Amino acid sequence: MLIQVGNIDPWWYIISILVWFALIFMLQDLQMMRYLNQVSGFLTYLGQLLSGASANVLSALEKVKRREVQRAELESTLKKMVDFAVIEPTALDPGGIVPKYKHIINTYVDTYEKEIGRLVEDGVLVKNLATAVEALRYMNYIYKVVDHYYRTARKYKAFYLVIQLTMLLPLLKEMTDTVNEAVNSFIKGVPIGDSAGPLVAYNILSQCGAVIYHYEVRDTAIAECDFEGRRVYVIKAMGPGSTVGRLDEAVEYVFGKLGVRPKYIVTIDAALRLEGEKTGEVAEGIGVAMGGVGVEKFNIESYATKYGVPLYAYLIKMRQSEALTTMTSEIYNAVRHTTGRVLDFIRNNVAPGESVLVIGVGNTVGVGQPYAA
Repeated sequence: MLIQVGNIDPWWYIISILVWFALIFMLQDLQMMRYLNQVSGFLTYLGQLLSGASANVLSALEKVKRREVQRAELESTLKKMVDFAVIEPTALDPGGIVPKYKHIINTYVDTYEKEIGRLVEDGVLVKNLATAVEALRYMNYIYKVVDHYYRTARKYKAFYLVIQLTMLLPLLKEMTDTVNEAVNSFIKGVPIGDSAGPLVAYNILSQCGAVIYHYEVRDTAIAECDFEGRRVYVIKAMGPGSTVGRLDEAVEYVFGKLGVRPKYIVTIDAALRLEGEKTGEVAEGIGVAMGGVGVEKFNIESYATKYGVPLYAYLIKMRQSEALTTMTSEIYNAVRHTTGRVLDFIRNNVAPGESVLVIGVGNTVGVGQPYAA
């Protein structure tokens, strides 16, 4: 006979204890179901985003394609390029890895532009659409990686794996939303936040006189001009098509073919800001302001070291989402402000008759060259 405790039914008390222990043992499974549902929802969202971006790129290709190109060829080429893989070189010989990286990067860019060039005739559109497809490829890669870990966590009931994945979802969502907007920006061919460096170079050339261009380096504009009695050499990617150029080869050309020994090398580039900083803040520093894999940065540093040329840099702060999407008014105002600071630096540190090398680093989409023939 069960003893009744107060007004509580002993059977209800026993059932409550059993349910409590059951919940303790089931808690992790319930939490895992919740986390898996969150990741599954993100994958659904990302899949829709990817489908929409693919449709936009396909529509853009359809509008500017060559007459003989059929819709089926557009779709097959797009699918092939979205699944395209780039294999990093072996690091067994670290002393020679930089030339390997440069060779693979150049081959990758050439292959992408060649594939899009078979479909589209206009050179500027080829570069813009090739970059749009590259952004699409990046978005597809994120989808595949998240889907892989989602399936792995569900298959092996890897609780802590799915927790880590869930914690990354806000960052992944911001990243994929940014890439999706970037696809549209490259399709339209408008300047993005990362175009800040080339736009500063454009503005500096606009303030110069007697501009002479050299086009010997692929996808890169090398200009020399006169600024208040000083010889200014300006390097930027060749616009207005989407490209970052081959800036290290341009520096080699200036030192080697033109025989220039500038007093300074000044680089201007976009830089990721910290959360406590504001978009459009400008910082000065020493070194080469340049992101990416580091191949071009390494080569430029090597030339500067070889010839003993000081390196000066200007960084225009912005979020990653702002760097990859249409340029905002804050960044544009920062570009104008940076242009003035670079010109003041030249006035104060480079005497008349001396020379300086200015490099506008970044994607030059939507930014051409002033006075170019």
